[in-house]
Formats: sequence, C-alpha cells, structure tokens
Amino acid sequence: MLTDCLKSSRRNVSSDMPDDDTLALVNGVADDGGVLVGFTDGSWHGIVEDETGDARVGDVVRVEPRSYGSDEYQAVTVVKEGGWDYGNPVAVVEQIFDDTMMVRTEEREMTIDRPDVDVDEGYTVELTRANTLRRVLDTEPVEIGSSTEVNVNMPSEDEDRKLGLFQAERVEEVSFDDVIGLQSAKERLKEAVALPMEKPEKIREFDLDDRFGILFYGPPGTGKTMLAKAAANEWGLSDLFFHIGGPEIVSKYYGESERQIRDVFDAAEQQAEEAEKPAVVFIDELDSIVPRRDRADETERRIVAQFLSELDGLEDRGDIIVIGATNLIEVIDPAVRRPGRFDEEIEFTVPDPGERVEILRVHSADMPVAEDVDFERIAQQTEGWSGADIKSIVKKAAFIAVKEDRSAVGQEDLMIALERHESQRRKKQEHFQDEEAQG
Repeated sequence: MLTDCLKSSRRNVSSDMPDDDTLALVNGVADDGGVLVGFTDGSWHGIVEDETGDARVGDVVRVEPRSYGSDEYQAVTVVKEGGWDYGNPVAVVEQIFDDTMMVRTEEREMTIDRPDVDVDEGYTVELTRANTLRRVLDTEPVEIGSSTEVNVNMPSEDEDRKLGLFQAERVEEVSFDDVIGLQSAKERLKEAVALPMEKPEKIREFDLDDRFGILFYGPPGTGKTMLAKAAANEWGLSDLFFHIGGPEIVSKYYGESERQIRDVFDAAEQQAEEAEKPAVVFIDELDSIVPRRDRADETERRIVAQFLSELDGLEDRGDIIVIGATNLIEVIDPAVRRPGRFDEEIEFTVPDPGERVEILRVHSADMPVAEDVDFERIAQQTEGWSGADIKSIVKKAAFIAVKEDRSAVGQEDLMIALERHESQRRKKQEHFQDEEAQG
C-alpha cells in the first residue's frame, strides 16, 4: 500500500522539509511503524515516525522535528480522524467484490479497499484524499458528470472568503534590497510594471498595453515568491496583493475550480476599483492550474480554458497585474505563454558564489556568530544550492548551537548542518528518481 501511495503522488514538493511543526495527512502506513504523510499546505511529503500509536490512513496528524537540529521527524498527535470535513471526492459504488470495490468519481473509475461498514452498489460515498471510504452519504446514486455540480459539505462562497482565499494579503515589509541578486529580474519587473504606473501618458502615446502577465520560472527556493512580494511593496500595492497557491484553486467538484478562478479575479477587480490603483494577483505553482491540455483530463482542460478566458479579459477588468510562478515551465500549456497573456517571462537561477555568501550573512545577521565562521568556505561547498537551501543550513546550525549550549553559531555547527542537509537532498533526489522510474 505504501508503494502505491508513492506512485500516485502528483504534487511537486519542495526541496526541504520545514523545521516547524506542521499538519499533515496520513497517506500510508509502513511495515516498520512509520507513516507516509503529506503536509496539508502541500509543501512536503515523506515517511516519518509514528509516535501517536494509532495513526491511520486519512487521519490529520501534527508533525514536528524529533529534537532541535534533527533531520528526523515524527507524527506526535492525531488532530482529526478521517481528514477534513470538506474537499473530499464524492463517488458512486459500481461493483463490490470480496476485499475491494469499484467506485466512480467525476474523473475516473478506481478500486478501493472494501470497508467494514454496510455499503452496497449504487450508494453515494465520500472518500478520503488517500482514496479510502470515509462515510456513506446516500443509499441512492448521485449523478456525477459534466452536467451536475456535486455540493456535498462544500463551504459556501461567504465561508470561502472568510478562509482568506479571495482576500488581499497584507505583504510583510520586504523590498528589492532584501532580495539578494536577481538584478536582471528586478529591472525587467520595473520595466514591465513600474513604467506604466509612472508614465501612463507615454504608454498611451506609444500605443502600448499598460497591463499584461508576467511569468516567473526556475528551480524551487530561488526567490520567486519573495520577489513578487517585494515588487508589490515597491509599487505601493502591499495591501492589494492576492497570493493564491495553484492547488488551492483546483477542486474535484464539477465547475468549482472555474468558479474560484473567476472569483479571484472578481475580488481583485473590485478592490482595485475601490482603491483606485492596481491589484496584484500572484499565482504560485501555476503548472497545477494550467498543465498541457494534450496531457490533461477533461477537468484540467476546463480549468485551463477558464484561466485563459480571464487573462484575455483583463482589459475589461481594469487595473490587475497578474504574476504566475512555476518550477516546471515545460509542463505549462503553450497557449498560456502566447503573446498577449504572459508576455514577460523572467527566469530565476540559483545564486552564484558571491550571492551565496551574502545570503548566509543576511540570514545569520540577527544571531550570534563566532569569529571562526568562514562564509566563503560554506559558499564554495553549496554550488547549485538555492537560496532556500542556504537559509535552511543557517537555521539548522543555530538549532545545533542551541542544543550544544554554545554562545554563538560556529563553523563546526554550519558544517554539520551542511552535511545533514546535503544528505537530505540526496535522499530526496533518489526518492523522486525511484518514483519516476516506477511511475
């Protein structure tokens, strides 16, 4: 079962596991007592130790480091049995066998384990995200298809907005000066957005479009999200910044994803009009919304079509700046990158040696650092690392120093943290390679 869970994973995960405790969904149980979990914010998945004593597939658990500076993690508490109360797929039972049963969701037919509860063919059931039966909804089949919306336990539009999905996010105080390197990206952003705001008459005089999409692409942890927030601050739009994670938009319910895309742009348009200045819609993990349609299912193709419609209608929506970010530009539908939609594409690369030194200094600036620390040496040994990777080893080194009761972070702490993080990176790369080979 654990292998099947690994094969079925379609999410792109970050290159580093967070140090803070996080909520996660149990997707599988290993023979050695560990559990396969996926963080509910989508940032990581992997195997952790089960200290709850009773975590089951579909449960939500709290995950935290085993100790300060440790690269081993554990599930410590079952927060909720059976997952969340909404957002789970709905299915109709087609056939029942001795140990399994065939169910049909909106997207496909699949076989799941037969539960202990009383269930019969034709029943409408709710599944967990781990594709096990959560509960029986009705003894009659619900129509699941392109003509019907399934609204079982879905939050209302008002509840959605209370959750913050369509509310502008107040951006923390980060500026271009806080973003190390990426000078070319900064200049191109100023050219694409700041000039139309500063010189609207000239833009009209030269018959130029004053709004179009901007696409950030490059490896994880290279500063795409941070630069988008810094840009919003530089443009004076920090209170009109809509930060949307691509997976937040995607729903298994027919028509729900398209509605949410429309609502995001409606909310941005309304608030831009009220504030009489542009709103910024930043969509992270854009590839999860607009994959190539020649490799997509019907649901994904509908979502792509709706998103293209919104981009094409920006002229009628007023002042909206759209910034998309992706780690996988090659899987984005080519129509999204057509001129007139995302006209400006900005590549993000891993930092060079000088930038790596600067990143180390910035992230250690507010902590005591010993005189023997040689940032240049650390920078030489982190070639190809992202800014997020480098930030992580500084944090890990600080945990080690605290654990050893040192008065400051020393070179030894940084070297231990570097070795641990490098080991983690290798294991994850091998894990993903194995997944690709199996799937």
